[in-house]
Amino acid sequence: MGERLAERGVEVDQMISSPATRAKTTAEAVAEEIGYPWEEIVVDERLYHGEVFELLQVIQGLEDYVHHVMLFGHNPGLTELTNYLSPYYIDNVPTCGVVELRYDTDTWACPGEVEPTEVHFDYPKKRDT
Repeated sequence: MGERLAERGVEVDQMISSPATRAKTTAEAVAEEIGYPWEEIVVDERLYHGEVFELLQVIQGLEDYVHHVMLFGHNPGLTELTNYLSPYYIDNVPTCGVVELRYDTDTWACPGEVEPTEVHFDYPKKRDT
């Protein structure tokens, strides 16, 4: 998935990971592929067993100078967060699945208040059609 993100030219200002080994390892692998310094990955306990509103607090607490962020966490929290923020229903965000939500706003206070302007969903077994 890191290769796919790199091919798309995805930009990241901040990566935030659960403290779980698998989440941190995934974050580090993606960081390497997209050229993000892995030592700058922020570890946040709230992503470990975070429910929707706890994860939303992480997002809404971001500094507004951060424009592109990636979260590395766990289900069911990330799938539930995706469905809360997106106008589309996703049954399950699989392991290494990537949901990209874009907003036309200058503040992180908006996710959850307004719908994203773009939604992209990719995962390892997805086939291009």
